[in-house]
Amino acid sequence: MLADVRSAAQAEGMVLYPNKLRKMYLGGYELNPDVVFDVGVDGGTRWLYKTFEGAKFVLIDPQLGSEEAVRKRDWLPDFDFYATALGAVAGSATLHVPTTKSGGGSAMSSLLTRTDALVDSFEDVTDVEVPITPLDEISAQYEGRFGLKIDTEGFEVQVLKGGSETLQRCDFVILEMSVSDRFLGASVPSEIISLLARAGLELRDVLAMAHGGGKKGKPRHMDMLFTRWAA
Repeated sequence: MLADVRSAAQAEGMVLYPNKLRKMYLGGYELNPDVVFDVGVDGGTRWLYKTFEGAKFVLIDPQLGSEEAVRKRDWLPDFDFYATALGAVAGSATLHVPTTKSGGGSAMSSLLTRTDALVDSFEDVTDVEVPITPLDEISAQYEGRFGLKIDTEGFEVQVLKGGSETLQRCDFVILEMSVSDRFLGASVPSEIISLLARAGLELRDVLAMAHGGGKKGKPRHMDMLFTRWAA
């Protein structure tokens, strides 16, 4: 059956890949963080929690209702939650929260102005003033080695710039990296890669990819894994 599916996909110019956002796959990298920071939580990141079940989880998201949504789903027995956005310096900024017919607009909230075609699916956009905290201020409260997941809709570089000390203690970073022009003023992929390389974290894998429509649709963003290079 699998061979038939694979052949049918190849006939249509497509190939099959494993689902990499799961414990069975990521376990091959032998990552054992003491603390995992989930930055950009929305309703929760279940695959992350299942993959690193033995770690302490610290969830960070400025959106009202995010903490309650995760607790209702009961995916984590215990976690710390910080209701703030992350950035290079402390302060405040405007979070743009879209409303869509499907009800999933909160996952597309951003501190940047969106410029891609998804804007056409928004029924409305609410602007909310939110606090900005550098990641280093939060991570300094925790001991041990870290893991870091970031999904902040184009704001990833600013999160990393506020976490230079945190990155020195990270054994891995998983982040959503835009590979198309999605936000006004967003950083290019090479800036993210260079910043993480300076912290000793190298690109190791593409875990997931969001394509545009159709067979010729170019990828919009990718979930990238960075780890320390083997000695």
